[in-house]
Amino acid sequence: MSALWLALRQGYDRRSAAALALALCTYGAVGYHWRNLIRPELGMDWLLAGIWIFMTGLLCWRLQPREDLRLVLVGLCGGAVIEWWGTTTELWRYFTAERPPPWIIPAWPVAALTIHRLPALLRPLWPGLDRLARLYYPLMLGFFVLMARFLWPSVHIFSSQVVLALMLGVTLVRARPDRDVSLFLTGAALGLFLEYWGTSRFCWVYYTKQVPPAEAVLAHGFAAVAFCRAEEALADLTGLRRRV
Repeated sequence: MSALWLALRQGYDRRSAAALALALCTYGAVGYHWRNLIRPELGMDWLLAGIWIFMTGLLCWRLQPREDLRLVLVGLCGGAVIEWWGTTTELWRYFTAERPPPWIIPAWPVAALTIHRLPALLRPLWPGLDRLARLYYPLMLGFFVLMARFLWPSVHIFSSQVVLALMLGVTLVRARPDRDVSLFLTGAALGLFLEYWGTSRFCWVYYTKQVPPAEAVLAHGFAAVAFCRAEEALADLTGLRRRV
């Protein structure tokens, strides 16, 4: 635990305060703009508060401004596409019936940055995390099969066919198993909390009515790997690469 505490302390600096201020302004702007959706009479949702405090804490940890900005861009664009695909194919729907609701999009880059920080945070507690690389193909191909089964009711729709092709591409092209497995596992761990909150509060509902479906939980891990691929491609275009 002392190693973890030291890693945490060393990961915060003056830039972290600026990132925290920017994050709080973003949260405030989203909350104010969509204040009609907030139900203060229901009291504090401690699970939601805990999730966002945790994600914001990691958002401000070990900043790499140029690299992080690329991941924010990827998270915004990728999240918007994922939400558009899922809601227009009716694999899931939001309580506002929007396809997709704009207020959910800013959550994607925050989650993307959080998941990319998590492996570094966990290494002091789990030194063998990177040695799980041999699980890469069983995990990724197993997820592909699960997600194919999950989206099968919409497989006749072109966007779902594109999603299947993209999943295969992410799995087979430019794989880095030592890094990708840790991203997949930590992303799925965070996804469990996010998906349980959303489905148990009926903020969004999947067509299977599960609270939550395993495929949705694991999808956060796969999305983290996909976003990393996209961030690397963007880095190649700009001539800059993320430090690993």
